[in-house]
Amino acid sequence: GGSGTAGGGGAVAAAASSAATARSAAPAGADADSTSPATNVALADSSSLALGAIRSLATLNEQAIHAGYQVLDHNGRVLRREPPAPPEEQARRRQALEARQQAQRQAERDKELERLYAGPEDAVRARDRQLEALELRISYATNTLAQLEEKRDEEVSLAARAERAGRPVPEGTRQAIDEYQRRMAHVRQEIAGYEKDKRAVREQYAPIIERLEELEGS
Repeated sequence: GGSGTAGGGGAVAAAASSAATARSAAPAGADADSTSPATNVALADSSSLALGAIRSLATLNEQAIHAGYQVLDHNGRVLRREPPAPPEEQARRRQALEARQQAQRQAERDKELERLYAGPEDAVRARDRQLEALELRISYATNTLAQLEEKRDEEVSLAARAERAGRPVPEGTRQAIDEYQRRMAHVRQEIAGYEKDKRAVREQYAPIIERLEELEGS
């Protein structure tokens, strides 16, 4: 009967870790989008099975190929068994797959970098703009800190004069000193945070600039 394959009756190649798993997982109409190794299937032209020609409906994944798989007909009968790859071959295939995946990820990152920056000089300018903005914040915070220190010192002088005169330090003066000390500590924390942000910006842009220079020189 018609099976939708060239040359008459077709066969389903099911990736499996065992014959029992493959046999139970490969009925006609199995979901070709499943990610399970036992249900990743490929449709084969039965006239070319001896040549190993498989027309994939869903590509057998690496795990399935490593574990071995079976070619079944539409009644679930085993037409051919593909044994697992030897350990050395499995290791070689894994390394090759990882290398391809890494190269693909790097190509995608490179494409994104080239979309964001016209070249390394453009990335340098972007880095410097962020650093300059942080420097402005540091400068403003440093001026604020100096003003707070000056006001705090004035209050401390008032407290010292009161003590030299044998008078108690006014409560308002004590509170003012404490408040200026608290605000000064907060501003110092802000400055430290800006300095940390500067280091983070440099660390962020260093590999970006380096990679753009490599791409420009390639």
